[in-house]
This record gives sequence, structure tokens and C-alpha cells, in this order.
Amino acid sequence: MKSWRPYLVLIVLLAATLGLTAFAGKVTHVSEAGIVMSLPPRLGDWVGEPAEVTERERLGLPRDTEFERKRYWDAFGHEVYCSIVLAGKDSRSIHRPETCLPAQGWAILDARYENVPVDAPGLSSVTVRALKTFFRLPESKGAGGVTRLTYYWFVGKDRMTASHVQRIIWNSLDRVLHNVNHRWAYLTVSSVVPPGATAEKNRILELQVRQLLRDFVGRLMPELKRSAPPAKS
Repeated sequence: MKSWRPYLVLIVLLAATLGLTAFAGKVTHVSEAGIVMSLPPRLGDWVGEPAEVTERERLGLPRDTEFERKRYWDAFGHEVYCSIVLAGKDSRSIHRPETCLPAQGWAILDARYENVPVDAPGLSSVTVRALKTFFRLPESKGAGGVTRLTYYWFVGKDRMTASHVQRIIWNSLDRVLHNVNHRWAYLTVSSVVPPGATAEKNRILELQVRQLLRDFVGRLMPELKRSAPPAKS
């Protein structure tokens, strides 16, 4: 029974905050965004170009949802996909990749938190949620599949977290206690892990891509932050 206690406490907290939100009535104030919604055309050695936001994505989210996306390449042929989704008045714009990736055919092989160093005024690091996913290709396209690493986190006005639960709790408390609908930005940075000839080679390539994404996030955050909140997970 003891092993279940932390989960029971979490469920009670979530139920309480959601219940308070339901009785709080209409929220009249919307916070400003915590980041600049403009990905830089260059980021160190990386060169970016706009990436598509599909009509299906736009129709599936509230109309005031904002998007910013780019694909970046460096001189060595590495590619990084970077996306920002900014909620408007409706918080349904923001969700976890764990809820949509399996529906798209991606199997989640590993999920962990990673602390990434950042060199920005008042911000020394950012905690991200790191996912390792695998998409099995149809037999018609050959054996095997694609392995991808995705780092994601949420940024609000003076708040930042990689925890979906923490974001929901903060959002609910802000609505109830401060009459504020928090505009959260959902950031994702991802890259494909190239296939290796052996298990050991695959392990090395994965570590290299992890470091590549960590370096990219470290360069990206100083370009986007309006103000530097304390790094929290």
C-alpha cells in the first residue's frame, strides 16, 4: 500500500486543482507569452528554414493557437526539427507527445528527464523531457524502422517545466487564485538517430544525437526567453 501513496496524493491534488478550476468561473485575464515566437534563421552553425504546419493541425486546435517551426541543418548534414506551439485563451492547444506519438505509429522506448546547461542571464539550465521513439517501416519500404530522439518542455510567463502534471497544477492555481489564463508554449526539438551496423554502434550514435540536441537547446533558449524563470522540472 505504501508504494501507492505518492500516486494517491498526486491524484487528490489533480482532482482538487481541476475541481477548483471548474468552480472558478470565467477567467478574464490572459497572460503574455513567456517566449519570443520567432525562431532565429541561424543558430550558431545551424541554418534554419520554415517547416510546414498542416491544415489538419490548425483545424484540430483552437483558432488562437500560434505556431513557429523550422528545420535546421549544419555543415555536417545533421538535421534538427524545432517546433513551438503557443496556447491562446484555450489551454487545449498544449498536450504531451506521449498522448499523440503512439497514435501516429511511434512506439516510446524510453522517457527520462535531462538537465541541459543554458548560458543566459538568470538561467543556467533547463530541464527537458527526453523521449526515444521508434517507427517501424512497412515491409514494402524495407525492413527496420526509424529511431528518433525528442526533447520537449513547457514555457510560460516566469514559469518553466518539463512536467505535464506540474503545468496543469500551475495553470489551475493561476486561474483560481489570480484570475489568469496562463499562455503556455510547448517546445519540441528532435532528430533522427542514424542506424548503426551493430548494437554498440547504435549506442554510440544515440549518445551523439543526444549531445547534439543538448547543445542545440542550450543555444536556443537564450534566443527565445523574454524573462528568465527559475529552472524547474
